Amino acid sequence: MSDKSNNIANKIKKQRTFCMIKPDGVMRGLVGEIVLRIEKAGLKIVALQMKQATEEQIIKHYPMSDQAWVDRLGEKGLGTFLDLELDAQEFLGTNDKSLVGKKVAQTLVKYMTSGPVVCMIVEGVQAIDMVRKLAGHTLPIKADMGTIRGDFSVDSPAVANLENRSIHNLFHASENIGEAENEIELWFNGESFTYNRTGEDVMYSRTY
Repeated sequence: MSDKSNNIANKIKKQRTFCMIKPDGVMRGLVGEIVLRIEKAGLKIVALQMKQATEEQIIKHYPMSDQAWVDRLGEKGLGTFLDLELDAQEFLGTNDKSLVGKKVAQTLVKYMTSGPVVCMIVEGVQAIDMVRKLAGHTLPIKADMGTIRGDFSVDSPAVANLENRSIHNLFHASENIGEAENEIELWFNGESFTYNRTGEDVMYSRTY
């Protein structure tokens, strides 16, 4: 293998992502189960801490100033009302995705500061995609069985919107490299560990 190939392979094998067990996951005693699933998949936890998040941290964590992101929140909520053949205008007072998304963002801050969270930096082969796969769909009602959200959460965005609260989906995982880097810096400020896990060579290195 050339030096260039070796360097690229090592970069892929040591990709890092950020994930967080949200307040409902902590309060339901699922921290150990979620960590177990991450480690059993062959990924490595290189930093971990429990924190009480502040409003400022949550606002920095989520791209709440990004209108496209806010609109996507609104679209998800409105889509569930449509699936259930309910009139969002009647129950929410609007069908505007931007207004619904802004409301959802406000409830998200309350939810994420309602109790302690557990933050992690996870390393491994294409760790960002791997952790997203383990997590499952962000909407519990659409998450496949066998995923963290599919097995342990049952919430609906329609119910959450009707009750003026955020959806309870246990877990957050970075969507892409840029997001992972920003979130790791925000929550860990460069603090992490480097070590070898038993079995790394067997799982994803050439041994012959």
